[in-house]
Formats: sequence, C-alpha cells, structure tokens
Amino acid sequence: MFSRGITILCSLIFITAGLNAEEIIIQENETGFCNVDGTIVLKEDNPGDPIAEGATGDGYADTGFGVDVSISWSVYAEVAGTYTLLWRYAVGGDAGDRPGELLINGASYLETVNFPHTSEWYDWTVSDSLEVELEAGTNKIRLEAHKENGLGNYDYLKVVGDGISASECTPSYTVSVGQNTADWGTVSYDPVQKYYEEGTEITLTANASDGYFFQSWSGTVPGSTATHTITVEDNIEAEAIFLPEGTAPDPNLVGYAAVQDDKGTPYFTIGGALGDTVTAGTFDELQAHMDNPDPLVIEVAGLIETHRQLSFSSDKTLLGTSENAQLKGIELDINGVRNVIIRNMKIGFVKDTLNVADAVVITGGSKNIWIDHCELLSDRDHGKDYYDGLLDIKNESSFITISWTKLHDHEKVSLIASGDDSEQDSVIRATYHHNYFYNCGSRLPSIRFGRAHLFNNYYQSNSTAINSRMGACVRVERNYFEDVGTAVMMVYSPEKGAVQLIDNHFGDANYSDSPTCELDVPYEYEAFLDATEDVPEIVTGELGVAVEDDPVAVVSEFSLGNYPNPFNAETRIEFSLPNRSEVNLTVYDLRGRPVAHPIAGKTYGPGVHTIDWNASEMPSGIYFYRIRTGSKILTQKMVLLK
Repeated sequence: MFSRGITILCSLIFITAGLNAEEIIIQENETGFCNVDGTIVLKEDNPGDPIAEGATGDGYADTGFGVDVSISWSVYAEVAGTYTLLWRYAVGGDAGDRPGELLINGASYLETVNFPHTSEWYDWTVSDSLEVELEAGTNKIRLEAHKENGLGNYDYLKVVGDGISASECTPSYTVSVGQNTADWGTVSYDPVQKYYEEGTEITLTANASDGYFFQSWSGTVPGSTATHTITVEDNIEAEAIFLPEGTAPDPNLVGYAAVQDDKGTPYFTIGGALGDTVTAGTFDELQAHMDNPDPLVIEVAGLIETHRQLSFSSDKTLLGTSENAQLKGIELDINGVRNVIIRNMKIGFVKDTLNVADAVVITGGSKNIWIDHCELLSDRDHGKDYYDGLLDIKNESSFITISWTKLHDHEKVSLIASGDDSEQDSVIRATYHHNYFYNCGSRLPSIRFGRAHLFNNYYQSNSTAINSRMGACVRVERNYFEDVGTAVMMVYSPEKGAVQLIDNHFGDANYSDSPTCELDVPYEYEAFLDATEDVPEIVTGELGVAVEDDPVAVVSEFSLGNYPNPFNAETRIEFSLPNRSEVNLTVYDLRGRPVAHPIAGKTYGPGVHTIDWNASEMPSGIYFYRIRTGSKILTQKMVLLK
C-alpha cells in the first residue's frame, strides 16, 4: 500500500510540474519565426479559404515542394535542458505522409520526424510531442523535407519548458553550386557550410577545362566573372556555364533573351546549336525530338497539322527550312525550359479547347526564349473567344525576345501575365522589336506587372495595341502606328501600369502618356534601332524566311559523320549515299558563315565514302558541316580542339 501511494504521489508531482511548465506558440511572421522556403498564406488575402480559415493565427506557412525545402524557428532557453516540441500542421493530397529531418543549431538532431497524412489540407492536427535537448541561449530549430513533395502546411510551433521564449533570429539559407557539364570545367566556393546566415559573403570560382571557356554564372545570382562574390539573401542555386571554345551567340539576337538579369549579365541563347541537326515530318517525330534531353536543331520543311500540344525541352532550335514550314492547330508549350529558339515557322489556327489554347505559350519560369522571323496567325471570322492567344507569356517566365515576326488576323494576340493577382510575374522581361502587327483586335501586347521594351514595331489596322496594367512598365520606342484605334492605354485592371514613350509615330491613334515610368534596358540595341519613319518599309521588307529554303529529305542510307570528334587539326569525314550523286560538303562557323569546302561539286557513286580533312589553320571551336546531294541535306556538329 505504502509503495503504491509513493507511485501516485510521484505521478501527481510530475503532472503538476508539466502543468506549470512554460510554453510558447510561434506563429508565422512573429518573433521566433525565421523563414520558410515556400510562402506565407494569410487569411486576409484568401477570404473563404477553408485551409486558411482553419489556422489559429493570421495564416499559415506553406513549405512548397522539393527535397530539402525547409522551415525554421528560433527560441531562447534560459538553461540547457530537455524541452518539448509540437507542431500544428496539415498534410492533404494524395502523396501520403510528409516526413522531415529535424536540425537543431545547424546539426542533424533526428533523421526522421513523421507528419502523417491528415486526410484533407484543411484538417489541421497537432503532432506527437517530441522531446529535444536545447542549449542555454538561442537555438535554431529547422525542419527539412525528405520527399520531393516537400513538407506540410504549418500553423505554429509550440515549445514547452521552463525559461523558454521566442527569439529574434537571422534567417539562414542553403547554397548549391554546380556546372552545366561536368567535363567542361570545375567549380568551388568558400566558405563551405550546410547553412548560411543572411548577409554572409561567399566567393564562387569557376575554372574551364582545356578547349572550353567560362561564359557566366547562372541561377539565382548571375555573374559574368569566373570569380564571383555574392551576398546570401535567400536560398542560392549557382551554375557555372562552360562552353566549347569558339561558341558565340547569334549576332542578330538583341533584347532580353540575350541577358539573364537586370544588370545585363550575358547569356548565350543558342538553342540546339551544340547538338546535331534532325528533321521532323510528323507531329510524333517532332515530339520525339523535343523529348530528347540533348541539344538539337529540329528542322521542319512542310505542313504538320493536328490538334495537340507540343511540349518543348531545353536547348532546342525549331527551324523552318522552307516557306512551307508550318504547324497548324498545334500549341507550342514552352514550359519550365531554357535556351529555346523558334525561327522561320508559320504557327497558328489553334482552337481554344481542352488542354490546347494558345499558338505559343511561354510559362513555368521558362527563360531565354527567342522567337524570330516567324508568322503567327489565325482569323477573325469566329468571334474573339474562338481562339485564345497567339503568344502568351506567364508564370514567372522571363528574358524573352520576339523579333521580325508577323502577327496578324487574330483577336487576343499577346498577353503577358495571366491575371490581376499574378504578382509573381513582376519578374517578366520581354523585348518586341521589328514585328508587324496587322489586322488584330487587342493585346499587342497587354502586360501586367512585368517590364517590356517595344521598339521599331509596325502596327497597322488594329483595334487597340499596347496595354500596360498592374504596375507594369513598358518602354515604347520608335514604333509606327497606322490605322490603329488606341495605340497605348492603361485599362481593364484595378491598377494602371505605366509607359515611357520615345519618338513614336501615332498618326490618328488615341494614346495615353501617363502614368510614366523609366525602363533602363540592360542590353545594347542602338545598332538595331531604326528611324521611326523608316519602320513600315524596313519591317515589311525584311519579314519572311531568314535562312535558305531548301527542303530537307533524309533517307536511312544517307548518313554523315566524322571521327574522332572532338578532333585535333585532322579528322576523317565519312558519308554514305543511296545512289550516284554530286556532293558538296561545306563547313560553317557558329554564325553560319562558310569557312571551308572539303568537297565542291564532286560526283560519288552509291556506298560509303571517306575523306581526310585538315583544319590546322582554323582556330579551336565548334563548327557545323553540311553535305548536300541534290535535294538531300544533312548537317552535323564537329568540335576542333588544338
């Protein structure tokens, strides 16, 4: 009996101590909350949202997606000891539990803390209690995801223990450094830590391998010097871009597609130039080439017609090789990719139906996209909603140039940012130059939030043209408006945008010149800038196919290759012919200029043939060699390393 009484008394003492222990609850955006890799969702911004309404504070922290996304807090303990942690959280969807790793003061404390599925995202629950050891003083508590789908939503962190309080904290972030191709160079950075407090300086260093050169740092902190010092202000991803010697951007590219930030850090938008050249005559062939992860130049000579969506991948050039190169009814979906060129293509007549809407849509954070010498069109015979956009840019996509393209016979032409609530699209940067907008309804372009530079465009027979909305800034420079109802306006949104008007010809068109803004474009373009009065003649005279218009027809017996590749001064070129043919073999540099003619008008019989070619007088770099036999053409890439 006595023994049992002691047990009861001890239990009462323990319970009493637990009830008297201090506890704190740390909500988002309060002292003690450090940072989350996702977003803070506030009730006031989401009225009626059952997830936000179920939160106990002003909202909740959504950790987003991805392995290693994290959320962190800071607490102060008067004495070192054991403390209890509890989280109020929710995990919905169909991805199951969302476990995470617990780190305290930068070190792994518990490899797995499980956050079981709560059925729905609005089903908030409190986690099992977790006892941890904290140091005397400030302690940083961090959860880091295990799975690609991230962690859950977090309403608060509760900490129980004597002498515990929320602590002001300096946010800490992660740094990831890499390179585009492992064999082309090496990278390093200093200091090397798992986490970096805000304000820490880090020095990145890139060293190119023989035969290659450092082009730039890309990612969240672009830079043009091989030794690059950055200040940590957020999670950082830095990638060193190395390229083969001799690689150069197309000299005809100007505008935002040639840079990667507002400082003008250059980016070589070369599409698939570092890969092979292939052809596509059907939609399935076209999609198969796009699914290839390697760089490719994809040539189209004729009409491909269907009602489907063509999904792009990075490092691709879609090139029309004749005036008949056309994609009809096919939506070009440029989603989450980089370094894409579309040239000499006729694109349009894309009906607005399930999963297919725009002729070209640039979305999902795509970057460095160049559309040049194309024709985008439909008709105005079916009402304004029969087709959607000809060219839409949205969802944080940026650094885009549209040049020497005819956009015509369409109602809703080019929308930048999809809604008045798409504030994330303030990162959008786009250049439109030397384009011909003819017989269109509106959106030439209509832009929210972002920045656009429009110069030397010719607007003819359009209802309305440029619309700047929701804080956008548009530099409108030396454009020519003819038979246009309203050339420039700031309407159809609760907030206006702004414009900078420079030397335009408006004719009889209405236009607004306020509010104003100043857009200092981060690239050189003066050499491409024409006088306003010359724009109609120049633009209409230069539209059309920008390269040779020979059709490509490759059969299985017709092949071309060289070895070794890369080569040092001498290489053996091998080609096969299905029948007796006159052969021309030409070598081009990256700018498309012929630099050598190993075979000029020589006739070969059917079969396999080889020639030894000496390039000792040419500099190291990337070249393309093209064999032509009658109507058949095949192009390959060669790399010269001395």
